Amino acid sequence: MSQHQYSNDPIGMQPTDPISPMEDLPRRRQAQAPIPETPVQADPEIENVEARQEEARTVRFAIGKLSDFVQWFVLVLEVMLIIRFVLKLIGADPNNVFAGFLFALTDIVLYPFLTIVPNPSIRPPNEAIELTTLIGMGIYYLIFWAVKRFLRILISEPEDPVT
Repeated sequence: MSQHQYSNDPIGMQPTDPISPMEDLPRRRQAQAPIPETPVQADPEIENVEARQEEARTVRFAIGKLSDFVQWFVLVLEVMLIIRFVLKLIGADPNNVFAGFLFALTDIVLYPFLTIVPNPSIRPPNEAIELTTLIGMGIYYLIFWAVKRFLRILISEPEDPVT
């Protein structure tokens, strides 16, 4: 049995090419900082700035979450109004539980737009093209878009003026 440099290797392994040892490299000397003789006092001004920055991050986070909520709310509202429009267009029975619930729920948000224009009827009694629903969808989208832009302005950095 021959002695090789890896004596713990299992039997039957082929020896590898001998590895030449690396040349000794000079070691780096690490600069040591002088140890202060007195304990370092925390600067109250730096702590105050850090506290204000943390508060600003918290406010930005809260406004960002509010903006996310506004986006979610407008998405749900618009989908409900689209479903209402389609159900009215195809003449869904308002006595149906789902259709009645959806009509009652969306009547609340469409109340300001009820008398803007008359809704033309396709075939009486139920089928109608509800223009008030389309107008309400557009107005609510514009309102929520303006609110979301305003919230974005609150949390964004000021831009340089154009010269």
